[in-house]
Amino acid sequence: MGKNFKAILIGLLGGLAGGLVGIGGGIIMVPLMVYSLDFSQHSAHATSLAAIVPISVISASIYSFYGNMELNLAALFAIGGIVGAYLGSALMPHVKANILQRMLAIVVIAASIRMGLDL
Repeated sequence: MGKNFKAILIGLLGGLAGGLVGIGGGIIMVPLMVYSLDFSQHSAHATSLAAIVPISVISASIYSFYGNMELNLAALFAIGGIVGAYLGSALMPHVKANILQRMLAIVVIAASIRMGLDL
């Protein structure tokens, strides 16, 4: 399977996951980029963020069309998210790849447990 096909498939899975369950494509895309495309952890994080922008615009537009968006709160989340993204991106080059992997794993596991307990 070629690298371009894998990249499209990873984007498809990330977009599907983000659009369907709102988990953010990075949770799907980052590990797949690292393990199937041999991206460094840092490059996978940065690349997934660039890909998530258009994925998020499309998903948010469709959710909004169906009346499933709190636009005022989304704007507030965006303000905090912009500041957090700036800080996180500035810190990322100073964090070792294995620490980034563990941080992502902890967030995914914690969110999964929390959501699973609410079922």
